[in-house]
Amino acid sequence: ASSTRILDLTVQEYLYDFKKEQARTGGKVRITGLEQHVSSSKHKFALKTKLGHAPVKLTPRQQRIKNLATKNNWFYRQDVEWDVSTLQDFEFFETRPIEYKENALSGTFPNADNMHWEISDITFDEGALTAKEVFHTTCEVIHLNKEIPLFVLEQEGFLDKIFDRVLAFGGQADIDFKDYPEFSNRFKLTGDDANQLRTFFTEPIIEFLLSKDVYHIESNGNSLLIFRSLRVAHTEDIEQMIEFSEEFITKV
Repeated sequence: ASSTRILDLTVQEYLYDFKKEQARTGGKVRITGLEQHVSSSKHKFALKTKLGHAPVKLTPRQQRIKNLATKNNWFYRQDVEWDVSTLQDFEFFETRPIEYKENALSGTFPNADNMHWEISDITFDEGALTAKEVFHTTCEVIHLNKEIPLFVLEQEGFLDKIFDRVLAFGGQADIDFKDYPEFSNRFKLTGDDANQLRTFFTEPIIEFLLSKDVYHIESNGNSLLIFRSLRVAHTEDIEQMIEFSEEFITKV
């Protein structure tokens, strides 16, 4: 869209529907070239007007992420994005409406069959009406090339300290591993099929997780959601998240 002077509501609605349809059938659509456009408001389809050739000023953090992308041949876009359909497929966001995402960094894992990943800053809501609270966190989504069991794995008590109510597979019981008491004591694992998960979480995966500082990993069957805290991550944290997830994927 770099040569587009104005992007109005009708066109953006069409593009949004086109992206949703492509995602439904396994396609991927990326809209680029809006770096020099400004939005008339924070509305999803707000009018976008091109300012000219003046470069968009990045914050120091955005510049560091952009440099990280350039160094590693990754793709970075700082714009606010309203299409969050890939995140809404996860249990964590079923009752926590996502407002938007921004500062999206994406790439592939060469050592894991070039699986595609994306890390972005997510703004979402917890609660309702006057009790609503807004959270900002940095999440990673990994698109797998095979199906795996559905599960939520998190450090014991991680979300309990923040939310009054934690939704995780309808309040299912924590799945324990008799041969790995340290793993069971440290992590809460829930899912639809306990026997399937005990088979999936092999010794290499368990030993790897025990050696790392893990907070939340969730599978929706064909993708993984990973985040380590409910705050926006520093650049060093983003690098560590990518290293962690690539190593984890090679063991899955």
